[in-house]
Amino acid sequence: MSSFVRAWYVFVGLALLTFALTAFVGRVPVQFSAAVALPQTAVYRAGLHTRLTLEAMLERRDYRAEVATLRRALTASEERERRLELQLAELERLLGARRSQSPAAALSAPVIARTSGGVGDALTLGVGAANGVVRGMPVTAPEGLVGVVTAVSEGTALVRSVLDPQSRVGVTVRSKGGQGVAIGEVGGLLRVDRFIDEDPVEVGDLVETSAAGGLFPRGLRVGVVVEVLPQDPNELRRSFLVAPAVDMATLLDVVLIATP
Repeated sequence: MSSFVRAWYVFVGLALLTFALTAFVGRVPVQFSAAVALPQTAVYRAGLHTRLTLEAMLERRDYRAEVATLRRALTASEERERRLELQLAELERLLGARRSQSPAAALSAPVIARTSGGVGDALTLGVGAANGVVRGMPVTAPEGLVGVVTAVSEGTALVRSVLDPQSRVGVTVRSKGGQGVAIGEVGGLLRVDRFIDEDPVEVGDLVETSAAGGLFPRGLRVGVVVEVLPQDPNELRRSFLVAPAVDMATLLDVVLIATP
């Protein structure tokens, strides 16, 4: 076969191949690209969903952290406010005691324990020598006399209440005068024996501290007469029972009065 014929066949073959390829490419790329686009779209959507989910999780985490921070700040603010309220109440008790009981009222103190029974009645305070407390300081509440400091440590003080059988308080009857000594009585009462009265004592009379003994400021409320005991015909003095002005069982805070 001559070179011309072979060249002619090659030319025809290339023409046919070109035609075939041109016809095929006109149809296939659309189908092929569509087939490829589906997994690409799915991957894109999955990635987008994952990114949005992660962003939402991070936002929620940041939100929770911010909420926790705000809650801690609110709690700290409430605690500071509560401390200020307690300090204000303490100052108000102290100023009230100075106005109504004694200008020598020195400090307010919390009651941290109470011991009561037939052998004694005492309170433990949450202040001591470090706060300037000394033995012999009278102790009061807004309602009246509580007792006297009998022992002091660095951070606490022991108070013998007026209900203790060892307690001795010089008393008088308001608006009626008279002199006597109130002693702690079993059963939560005070007993005043051998009272020298100027006017007859009656149930309901108000009993307060007198100048006798000089331990307590004069005029502190001690309690109210609840029973006048029968008088011995041969005895000029009388005896009566007094309900204390202060409820020792529910006492939370007291005021200490400085001694001269």
